[in-house]
Amino acid sequence: MENSVVVPDPSTTNPLVETENLIERFLKDVEERGLVGERANASTVLLCAASARLSNPLNLTVSGESSAGKNYLLSAVAAFIPEESKKFTSGFTPKALMHAAEDEFQHKAIFIAEYEGVAKADYAIRTMQSEKVIEWDFVDTGKGIQKKKNRVKGPAAFLQATTRPILHPENETRLLFISLDEGSAQTNAILRRQAETAEKGAQPDDEETIKNWHEFIRGLKSMNVAIPFASALAEHFPTERVRSRRDFPKLLGLIETSAFTHQYQRATREGRIIACPQDYYIAKELFENCYATGPDTKISELLAAAQELHGKGTFRVSDLIEKTGWGKSKVYMVLTRAEELGCIAETEVRGVYNFIRNSAVPPLELPEAM
Repeated sequence: MENSVVVPDPSTTNPLVETENLIERFLKDVEERGLVGERANASTVLLCAASARLSNPLNLTVSGESSAGKNYLLSAVAAFIPEESKKFTSGFTPKALMHAAEDEFQHKAIFIAEYEGVAKADYAIRTMQSEKVIEWDFVDTGKGIQKKKNRVKGPAAFLQATTRPILHPENETRLLFISLDEGSAQTNAILRRQAETAEKGAQPDDEETIKNWHEFIRGLKSMNVAIPFASALAEHFPTERVRSRRDFPKLLGLIETSAFTHQYQRATREGRIIACPQDYYIAKELFENCYATGPDTKISELLAAAQELHGKGTFRVSDLIEKTGWGKSKVYMVLTRAEELGCIAETEVRGVYNFIRNSAVPPLELPEAM
């Protein structure tokens, strides 16, 4: 069967249908609504939220210090997602997800204000992420003792904010990570934008832009995506770590979501959208950004500081704080993980440490063209 381009309904007047690069269009629109910088991060949030429509959604953690703008980023992007396709929560109790309505989370982007609010529900969230469904047997004592079962259907995409530099390892392998730009140049850009808004007066939001995005996303057809270059791409992915078995599908998921979102601009074959090199270029940039800013990078940065300090003898947490420029809680969290990995060990003197070894992160050398 010959390839064919998906033809929209003739009555469709949505300008996004004819837009060649939806990511660039989205970045223009979200910046006009107030977002400053964070282009790769905003694009990642959009694709992860849009992936909720697919059978294997992407999950995301946005990491940054307090006041860095994590929830502003999430809410700015969430505005482009139709109301029926998203859900906001400040937290879950351990069993709240297990007792939800059957379709309450199905194919929705779940925006979580702060990881601490759902930390005790980790098991339920991980189960939904892995199994795409939760089946929970429980005893109801409301009218005597009765055994009941509740079924909550997925899949769903979970997007959460956190001040933590690392999470539980079981969570990390299921998530893409992005870190906000906390540099002085970004802060300066934000302050200038705030000042300009104050001088001119706040402008009303362009509701037509949001309406177009809602209608466009709502109208996307449920179609599978074929990635013809997936095998070739696998040859370039690092195999030194077992976690690559979960990392590689994240890269493929970004490619798949890009192709799905651009379905009006892509060829189809036998009912499948065919991902093209442009989808790879979009995904490559975003995945490399995640790979370079995730928990492994934080561990490597701390170990580099520890190794340098070790050249002068043993060291304390205060030395790591001074060397890295991090806060105390961040140093302690990353230090604990480094100890678990056997890279740093406490001496017989409490609070005094030795550097043992590095924990190398395999370089990501994805091909420039595909």
